Amino acid sequence: MSVASSHNHDSLQKNTTERYFEDKLVAQNYAIYRPPYPDSVFIASVNFLNSNATNEANKFPFAVDVGCGTGHQSTVPLAKYFDSVLGVDISKEQISEAEKSKHPENVNFKVSAGESLPVEDETVSLLQAATAAHWMNLDKFYKEADRVLTPGGVIALFSYSSGFQTLDHHHSAEINAILEEMEDRPYKRGFYAAGNCKLKRRYTDNCFLIPYTDTVRLNNIPQPVTATVEGFLGFYSNQSPFRRMKEAEPDLTAKWMEDVTTRLLNTLETTGMSSEFTYNLEVHMLLGRKPHQPK
Repeated sequence: MSVASSHNHDSLQKNTTERYFEDKLVAQNYAIYRPPYPDSVFIASVNFLNSNATNEANKFPFAVDVGCGTGHQSTVPLAKYFDSVLGVDISKEQISEAEKSKHPENVNFKVSAGESLPVEDETVSLLQAATAAHWMNLDKFYKEADRVLTPGGVIALFSYSSGFQTLDHHHSAEINAILEEMEDRPYKRGFYAAGNCKLKRRYTDNCFLIPYTDTVRLNNIPQPVTATVEGFLGFYSNQSPFRRMKEAEPDLTAKWMEDVTTRLLNTLETTGMSSEFTYNLEVHMLLGRKPHQPK
């Protein structure tokens, strides 16, 4: 990996306390550009929860979404499966945006770290973290999960992959080469923090192993996203590695972004930032069930 002269990759790796999503503009862009997850992800969690349920209920009492962001991506979709849903995030700005958003009455939001949740013991049926687990202290999180989960309750950790692939375009190969360049640039220039590297490895590090015997890993869940060119670039440029790169190398990054945007538009055979195209993000998912009996 090459390293930008003004940035040190090792220091990024060691900085586990930096908060990447506190900025108000970042939170607003998160709400605008971050794509929601496919229903299949939430159905997988509920099906796993149902597969060993001790009752015949089709709806469970309480779910908590850790690192909920602005809410629409992963918290609100749980509302139809649970009587009550709580979204928590360590960022006050993210929670502020979530509270302002349109959401069902059974969904609430609070500022909280995932390692210290504002809920009672053994009250949570589903504890999920969507594209958030790689920022947490997982040893502490798993201890907290064991405290709050009901017997038979489920942990669900999932995230989209770090790569983009176009779907059904006659210039897919050329477009994908540009998208791969965009994905690789912050990594190759040394702007990936430890959490970003864990995400890039798709939660295969041992630290992600859920400490229960009943666990499942699901790979390559399709997450097709149709977005305008502007929307895609907004999503891309709001990710933390790009923001670090832009901050450290503003002129170089601006020039490169202008060039890569022009090439992307040309390859898509359009001049309009409002033109749409479809790309795919694959979701990887870890599920684990707390035992019904004490360990």
